[in-house]
Amino acid sequence: MSVFPPSTIKDIAEAVGIPNLKDDVAGALAQDVEYRIHEIVQEAMKFMRHSKRTKLTVDDINNALRVRNVEPLYGFNSSESSRFRKTTVGTAATGMTDVYFVEDEELDFEGILSTPLPKVPLDVTFTSHWLAIEGVQPAIPQNPTPSDAKADLLHKRIKLDPGSLAVQPGVKAVGAGAGANPGSGSGANNAGINHANASGGGAEIKPLVKHVLSKELQMYYERIANAALSQDEVLRATGISSLQNDPGLHQLLPYFVQLAAEKVTTNLRNLTVLESMMAMLNALLENNNLFVEPYLHQIMPTVLTCLVAKRLGESPQENHWALRESAANIILLIINKYGTAYHTLQPRVARTLLHAFLDPEKPFTTHYGAVLGLSRLGPEVFNTLVVPNLKTYSTLLEPYLPNDTAMDEDLVSQEKTVKRKEAEHCFEAIVAGLTSMIKHEATREAQANPSGMLLSLEAIRAPLVSRIGEAFANAVLKQEGIELHILGFKSIVTSL
Repeated sequence: MSVFPPSTIKDIAEAVGIPNLKDDVAGALAQDVEYRIHEIVQEAMKFMRHSKRTKLTVDDINNALRVRNVEPLYGFNSSESSRFRKTTVGTAATGMTDVYFVEDEELDFEGILSTPLPKVPLDVTFTSHWLAIEGVQPAIPQNPTPSDAKADLLHKRIKLDPGSLAVQPGVKAVGAGAGANPGSGSGANNAGINHANASGGGAEIKPLVKHVLSKELQMYYERIANAALSQDEVLRATGISSLQNDPGLHQLLPYFVQLAAEKVTTNLRNLTVLESMMAMLNALLENNNLFVEPYLHQIMPTVLTCLVAKRLGESPQENHWALRESAANIILLIINKYGTAYHTLQPRVARTLLHAFLDPEKPFTTHYGAVLGLSRLGPEVFNTLVVPNLKTYSTLLEPYLPNDTAMDEDLVSQEKTVKRKEAEHCFEAIVAGLTSMIKHEATREAQANPSGMLLSLEAIRAPLVSRIGEAFANAVLKQEGIELHILGFKSIVTSL
């Protein structure tokens, strides 16, 4: 006997246009309907259990119907709370039957017509925004503010057990006055900070931002760092080549920059380490797959240190001049690559180098690095900043030059010999900068005025000496082939 009576099946058949349905057919259909409904309910309960719910919803029924390739029900949704009312049908002779039905609300037609129309809903749209750019979160309304992030991190830390926390950097005890024991060990400090954290107001907690690296990146960083500091030239060159060409180093870039800064700061007497760090920075800057701009403020002090430091290497006899040339080339690379984006970069570098060059208290090694850097910035910079000061600077440099016989007789100590060698390098750097600038200006003058007048070297010697000093003037005029670029002297001697 089916739960559904045959009379219900007959009523449904008459509603769809099938009258006079036989009793045996109605009974068979009632049993089949009961089986199908049990099947749908069981399938819907699977969806309910997988959704971690204990209440069957309309969505579960619709999902079960879709699985059975049956069109789902329309007009109901899970947000509606259906209310059923109970009524009794039948007579005393045939028996009373309880029937539950959904109560329909009676609507006033005039009220519906007088109700104002709702607002037209907005079209479905979507927008995009940057969550973070190279690890930096932009300050836009869609992103949480730094105060919100700090409060959220602080809330997570407070939930931890303060007694199990070790002393972290940035956790500073408040209220530790003169009664604190400066000689107490770390155990006492840990206990004091943990006690302050437990009291809920005795400590100032500064959340730390952690940068999580995968195990593979950590291994790569260790291998490259060891290779860069290795004595094996082949291994070092392989590591530097990997930094120059590998496209997947974005997360490791700040760590390599920090490594270079730390090694340069702590190894000013180790020329090999300094050269390796300059090669590392040069490789990172030449890697077109890396976004180095956010770290320029960390790279520039490191490179400038290797350029104008007072002493590099264990002994003054070491070839620290090549290291300074490498640093000057890196300065040129940075300015060529990022000078257009940061208009103040080149003026700030030029001002720093000019101050180092014009300070008579600085050693010749610093002057050499400053001259190299200024010459790399271009002929215009060299002509504007260096040339006007050469006559005054020559008085500082000439006593140490080898053609000074009085100085040759007085040079008996090793210290004076080293200073003389440093002065010679500085002199050669200035002459090389002058020669390069003259050739550049000669080419530009020839293009601008092809029919310009020709001058002799003797005609420009006197004004050149009065402009840059006798030592520099004689050295420049002795350069091979300088007579072919004689028009370039106009940029130095404006009276020509």
